Amino acid sequence: MTIGIFTAMEKEAQSFLKGSDYTHTTCGAFNIYRFELAGHDAVLCCPPSVGEIAGAAACQLLISKFKADVILNFGVVGALTEQSSLLSTVLVKSVVHYDMDTTQIDKGVTVGRYGCFDDVAVECDKTLIDSALSVVYLPVVTCASADKFVSDAHQKTALNQKFGAEICDMESAGVLFACKFNNVPCLLVKCISDSLFGGSGEYEQNSVKAAEGFMSLASAICVKLQ
Repeated sequence: MTIGIFTAMEKEAQSFLKGSDYTHTTCGAFNIYRFELAGHDAVLCCPPSVGEIAGAAACQLLISKFKADVILNFGVVGALTEQSSLLSTVLVKSVVHYDMDTTQIDKGVTVGRYGCFDDVAVECDKTLIDSALSVVYLPVVTCASADKFVSDAHQKTALNQKFGAEICDMESAGVLFACKFNNVPCLLVKCISDSLFGGSGEYEQNSVKAAEGFMSLASAICVKLQ
């Protein structure tokens, strides 16, 4: 099995590369790292920019060029509630792309809704989530995703109240939707780098530390993959 791994930033990729015997190439502006992971061939793609478009493009590259059978996305996120603890790791059960808005032309369609999906919150692969939970118990949450770094606590609370999301980031919608469109299962694993009231300063302080455990968690999950 070929495991495609997507990280939006190089600092999120370092957990996979530190101490690993990997090969590095480029594909256009994308950095590509190949290594062995729990008996599988792993291909990690890191794009030249953060954001939904770069995330979707990276996952399409992993699927089309490198024939990934499954996509694992590891990244750092912001908390939208006080219950989401700093540096805690979570699994994503569904994603809301909260910037999607066609309400002016699609009457009866709510903000965040894509016509090709049944609901505003788009479900992730339950089989992969269950496999991950059989390795380690982690909270399973909804992620609000858009091309926007949210640091203001009032804005975070509004996202939680409107969409029921517990975390937010800038890539999950691009990752999940690209995988959905290609019928490739994906698992989104996130670690909280900034709390509800922490803002950008807390993110800068904790983002590297939040990503440190990604490799060990990925190895444990990949043991379960056939």
